[in-house]
Amino acid sequence: MNTQKISAGAPSPARNAPAVFDKPIALVGLMGSGKSVIGRRLAKQLGLKFADSDQLVTKMAGVSITDIFDLAGEAKFRDMEFRAIQSQLQEPPHVLATGGGAFCEPETTALLCKNAIVVWLQASPDTLLKRIGDTASRPLLQTGPPLEILQQLQTARAPFYRKAHIHLNTDGLTMPKSLAALVSALDSYRAKQ
Repeated sequence: MNTQKISAGAPSPARNAPAVFDKPIALVGLMGSGKSVIGRRLAKQLGLKFADSDQLVTKMAGVSITDIFDLAGEAKFRDMEFRAIQSQLQEPPHVLATGGGAFCEPETTALLCKNAIVVWLQASPDTLLKRIGDTASRPLLQTGPPLEILQQLQTARAPFYRKAHIHLNTDGLTMPKSLAALVSALDSYRAKQ
């Protein structure tokens, strides 16, 4: 697998012309990494549609993710998440933001790696916490000190995220610079295929 690591220090300028992709672009990473925010802007810049796996699951279930966990448990949620991602990957090329834990499920990892260009959006736990802001809407961060939880999640999930085709560290980057670095990384990745 070709894996490209991009440093946050010196992003290449992004091209203005939309790139042509033959498969979806899937964004993975911890909460606060920018999957949804950067994903929406990337889709707009590339002239692609945007989808969010968490929204796909809530639409499928008719209830919130919190309710799915409470009523049916995590295993049922992960099954629904896999089916939502599997269905979405049948659509023409688009940008897909995945839930933070989706790529940690082996079946979902294999599905995404085979059928999408997977990009790991990385940032330090300090940066993630600043981006998240109010943690009230993040159930995982309600079980203890949010920074410690983010550090634990990063340690636990990094081995899975490393399987992504592209690694992009966004620490210290503004949104426009993160987007430019991502477009540049995608262009470089495509050129090597």
